[in-house]
Amino acid sequence: MKSVTSTATSLLILAVIQAAMSANTTIDPGTFFAKIEGNLTKIVWDHAVNNKTKLDEALKSDDVMMLEGDVTLGILKGSNSTESIPIMAHPPTNESDLSLEGFVNAVIEKNASKGIKLDFKSNEAFAASKSVLDKLRNDAKFPVILNADILPGPVNATTKPVEAKSFLEQAKMYPQFILSVGWTTRYGKESNITEGRYTEDDAKAMLEELKKQQITQPITYPVRAGLAANDTDVIKSLMKSSSELTKNVTLTVWSSTGDKVDAARLSTLIKEIGVGKVYVDVPQDLMKSLNLSGASNANVASVTLATSLAVTVLLASILRTV
Repeated sequence: MKSVTSTATSLLILAVIQAAMSANTTIDPGTFFAKIEGNLTKIVWDHAVNNKTKLDEALKSDDVMMLEGDVTLGILKGSNSTESIPIMAHPPTNESDLSLEGFVNAVIEKNASKGIKLDFKSNEAFAASKSVLDKLRNDAKFPVILNADILPGPVNATTKPVEAKSFLEQAKMYPQFILSVGWTTRYGKESNITEGRYTEDDAKAMLEELKKQQITQPITYPVRAGLAANDTDVIKSLMKSSSELTKNVTLTVWSSTGDKVDAARLSTLIKEIGVGKVYVDVPQDLMKSLNLSGASNANVASVTLATSLAVTVLLASILRTV
């Protein structure tokens, strides 16, 4: 009888551990990529993975961790069809030898040790991707980030953003995925603009949209490095206010080649937020100029500790009743 009770207790304990581990179904890059030890700034990105050749190279690379690709509606080369489907391409390009479905299937079938970030260029492209995203939701065993620029941002950006309400309504149907929502920008060499910043109004507008759609899944804000460094208080305030929406909020710092960036101020921003809360997706020359020594990833440690304590409490409760 004692042996039966012991076996039952063991099974119950295993069930509790599994339940605790799966309570949040989102696959977190900070824990998925064990070698980074919770430091999100160490994640290596590959951009514009929008054709078969680049996808094959990225999947074979030992260094690349996250694959970023652009999703738009267009024609799949070699398909003998003129039907517009979700393809991997950056507008104005509207043809590709790689469809979204082909991209997702290749990552699932060939390599589950990398994550993906899908940058949707229109609500139409996102809506047309539903069947692929449903498959991805069921089969993905790696981090998935859904990205769109849903609001106009600095400096008086003229690029039309993806319509916020429609995107958020659809994206929240996939709580297993990290939601990446940002602002269109007009900055850098292509615009001949070297000064600008995110404003309190930019942050307020984003929070209002997320609250209206009752977004609770993990969120990351993609911010352009040069603009974010020019007003760090706004970015820190945005991060703090977002904790009312979700317990898992991060920053994705990105930059175009040639952008004017105050590396010292950007380094300070990253360290103050914590390397466990900031992805850094910038050109190598800027990455090398950042000083992140002494940065803390205490946020990741505290989450891990909290999870461990929760499991411990549950186990203690079970053992008292056996």
